[in-house]
Amino acid sequence: MQLAQELENHELLECRRIAALLYRKGKKFKKSIEISKKDELYKDCMETVAESKDSVLAEDLLRHIMNMQDKELFAAMLYTCYELVKPDVALEMAWRCNLQEYVMPYFIQFVKDLSVRVDTVQKSTDDIKKKEEEKAEEEMNKPLDMDMNFMFPGMQPNMGPAAIMPAPGAMPGMNPGMQSNMGGMMPPNAGGW
Repeated sequence: MQLAQELENHELLECRRIAALLYRKGKKFKKSIEISKKDELYKDCMETVAESKDSVLAEDLLRHIMNMQDKELFAAMLYTCYELVKPDVALEMAWRCNLQEYVMPYFIQFVKDLSVRVDTVQKSTDDIKKKEEEKAEEEMNKPLDMDMNFMFPGMQPNMGPAAIMPAPGAMPGMNPGMQSNMGGMMPPNAGGW
């Protein structure tokens, strides 16, 4: 960085340009842009902003270009830093300086990209809904598993039809304690009445 500091005030343009490039390689994008702006090297400024991926730097440079009223440079900035320039900022600046025709290519591309994103989200949503509907239909068409415990409490699952039949001499639905007192048809504690 010391070399860049020495070169940024050099009398030769190319030396100052090297200083801006060194700052850019060192991720000091703001300093690089300042040097390039002083020398009116706007292509270098735009490339630095694009490399920085910083929307704040993009907006600052776009406002600087707008104040210069350079229409072609404005369009070039929108093209070079397309992903960093917010659509509301681009529209506002174009409207203020009567640059609508220069902002239109940006907006055409923006609307196309937005449309593709919406289509992708819609397709994903439709796929998710379709999978959920198929799963629900599968559940509806799935054969019912009879819960034998619900129908016949105390019975073990998969015991087969023999388990449903009561023991000889026993009445279905009665517990073993009651079955032993069936001779007099009295419940076990009936003698105490």
